Amino acid sequence: MRTFASVLVLTMLMTCSIQASAQSESIHSDIVWDTDRTHSGEIIIAGGGSLTIENSEITMAEGSRIVVEEGGALIVDGSTITTSGPLYDIVGFGYGVGADGSALLIPASDYSESFTAVINAVDEGSFFGMEFIMENGQSAYGNETAAELTFDAEDGDTWVTVTGIPSASMGISGVVITLDSGGDDDLIHIPSYDLQTRNMRPYGNPSYEIESNGAVRITSSDIERGRWVMNGDTEIIGGAINDAGPIFAKDDSASISINGTLISGSLDDHDVQMGGSTSSDFVDVNWTDGLTDRWERRVGTQQVIFEASDVVYRIEGLGYNQQNSGSQITDQNGIGTIGMGAERVVEIGWAVDSQEYSESPVWFEKAVLVTESYRTAWNADPNMNDYGGSLEINWNLTTIDASRDAPGILEWFAPSISIASIESGDLNSADLNDGWDANVTISNDGNADAVVYFVCDDADTGDRQSVGDIYIGGLIESQSESVFPISWTPTEEGDWALICSIMTPSQLVFEEAWGGGSVTTPYISFESVEEEVAGSIIPILVALAMGVIGVGWLLVRRL
Repeated sequence: MRTFASVLVLTMLMTCSIQASAQSESIHSDIVWDTDRTHSGEIIIAGGGSLTIENSEITMAEGSRIVVEEGGALIVDGSTITTSGPLYDIVGFGYGVGADGSALLIPASDYSESFTAVINAVDEGSFFGMEFIMENGQSAYGNETAAELTFDAEDGDTWVTVTGIPSASMGISGVVITLDSGGDDDLIHIPSYDLQTRNMRPYGNPSYEIESNGAVRITSSDIERGRWVMNGDTEIIGGAINDAGPIFAKDDSASISINGTLISGSLDDHDVQMGGSTSSDFVDVNWTDGLTDRWERRVGTQQVIFEASDVVYRIEGLGYNQQNSGSQITDQNGIGTIGMGAERVVEIGWAVDSQEYSESPVWFEKAVLVTESYRTAWNADPNMNDYGGSLEINWNLTTIDASRDAPGILEWFAPSISIASIESGDLNSADLNDGWDANVTISNDGNADAVVYFVCDDADTGDRQSVGDIYIGGLIESQSESVFPISWTPTEEGDWALICSIMTPSQLVFEEAWGGGSVTTPYISFESVEEEVAGSIIPILVALAMGVIGVGWLLVRRL
C-alpha cells in the first residue's frame, strides 16, 4: 500500500512538473534540457540567463514561444527542435509555363484502374482563373475550391502544371483520389506535403516561434518548421534547417553565421532575410536552391532630408525591378520619403542553380535620387538653373542627407553665401550731414549662382536703417564676389555701428543652410560740421560807411 502511495505521489509530482513547464516562465540562470520533452507556453531567457538543449528532441506545441532577451543565450547542441503543429501545404512561386512553371506529380502508376484526382485549395485560397495542364495536354479549370482531372488505368505518373493568375493566395492542401470502382468510403487522401513538386514551396503559418535579441548557438542540430527571428548574434554550425525559412535577421545590428548546414524549404522565395546592415557569413551552406534564393536584404521606410521645403524629386532604380518612384515633394521641414516608404528588396543572393547566379551571384540595388525642381528666392529667375542634383541612396541609413556635402553625392549644385567685408575710406568718423559711404562685398563659394539681398540695422537698437534702396543686392555668381555700395545717415550725432544681414530664402529649413549671416561695422563717430563762410561782411560795411561819409562831405561842401 505504501509502495502504491509513493508511486501515486511521484506520478502527481511528475504531472505537476510537466504542467509547470507548460506555463510561461523566465530563465535568469543557466538551465539545461537533456531529455526529450514537449514545450508549450512561453519561455523568456532573460539577460544573464541561458537555456542549453543537448542530445534531446524538443517538440514545440502549437502557439509556443522561446524568447531570448538581450544578454541571454540559447544553445542547441546535437538536438532536434520540431513541432506538433500542422504540416504545411504547398504553393507555387508563380504560375506561368516553361521550366519555371509550378507543377505537382500525380502518382497515377500507383493505381491499376482509372480514377479522378481532385486537387483541393487551402481554406482561404481560390482556383478561379487557374488552369491545371497535364503532360498529355488534357487540362481543367479550377473553381473556388478545387480542380478535377481524370486518369486512365494505363496512365503513368503525370506532372500537372498550374498556370494563370490567382485571385488570392493559391495554396494546395492536397489531392483526393477517387477510384472508378470505389465508393465514397474508398477515397485516397494525399496531403500536399507528401506530393512530389517542382518549383513549389511550403505554404502556411508557423506553429511556434523562436525570437532572439541575444545569442543563439546551434551546433549539429536539426531545426524543423517554426518562425525563427534572430535579431541578436546567431551562429549555426552543421545540422539541417527544414521548412524553417526564411530565418529572419532583419535588425541592422544583428549578425548571422551559417557554416556547413543543409537548408531545405522556405515559406518565402529565399532562405534568409536580413536588414540593410545585418552582418552575415555563409560558408559551405547547402541552400534550398531551385527558385528559392539564398538570401534577401530588405529595408523599411527611409527618409530623405533636404535643406529646403517644396523640393520636387524622384528616385530611380528602386528594388530589383529598378522602378522610378515618380515625382515626390518635401514637406515644410524639408523631409521626404524614398519611394512610397514601403519595405523593398535591396540585395539578393541568387539561388546557385539559377540563371541570375551564373551572371552575378549577388544583385545589389543602385538607386539614385534626382531633383526635378529645386527653387528658392535665390534662384527664382527661370533663366537660372535648379539647385540640387543627384545622389546615391545608401540602404544602410534610415535617413538620407541631401545637402551639398553629404556622402554619396554624384553631383550637387547649391550656393554658399557670406558677407566678405564692409569697407569704407574712413571707418572712424563721418559728417552727419554727408553720411557714411561704404562697400559691402558678398562672396559665393558654392557652385551655383544666387540673387542675394541684404538689409542693415542699428547694431544697438535693431532698428532698420536706410542705406540706399529698401533691399540692396543682386546676382552673385558661383565662385565669385559682388560689391554693393551703401550710404548711411543716422538720425543724430553720436557713436553708431551698423549690422548688415543676408536675407535668406523662406524655403530653407535652416536659415544659414547656404551661408548668409551678418557682419557688424566698428562704431563710427557722427558729428555735424558747420560750413565755412565764403567772405567777411566787415569790409563791406566799412566800404559802405566810407561812401556815406564821402557823399555827405560833398553835400557839405556845396552848401
